[in-house]
Amino acid sequence: MEHRYVHIRMSAINSIVDSSIFNIGDTVHFNPIFKGIAVQRETNVWNDAYDTDFEDYSIFTRQANWIDTEIPVHMYNFHHNGTIQVGTVSITGVSQSSTVQFGGLKNINAESRLKHIRILQDNEIENT
Repeated sequence: MEHRYVHIRMSAINSIVDSSIFNIGDTVHFNPIFKGIAVQRETNVWNDAYDTDFEDYSIFTRQANWIDTEIPVHMYNFHHNGTIQVGTVSITGVSQSSTVQFGGLKNINAESRLKHIRILQDNEIENT
């Protein structure tokens, strides 16, 4: 990969979280992995009975279903200028194994696994 210079006049990002990256310049490999458990409850009472671990859910231990064969993509670039010029960029948020990239990216292998649990008040009474 031919390296280039990047000039950014202004960039404003409000929030970058959860295995994400803001990168200026060329990158060869980017392999972010995010695992998260989100619990949404109707009431605002919390105790140790609601604690949960990644091991409690098979989604975090299963093998990913990656594509076995490489997809042939033939791409040719000719950069007339060795400089990437960016004016103004405004971003609200970047989350969960993603990237904001000003430059080239040769290989990316991003993985995000999220278990979302919703506990309704009627179900909560039955479990106590």
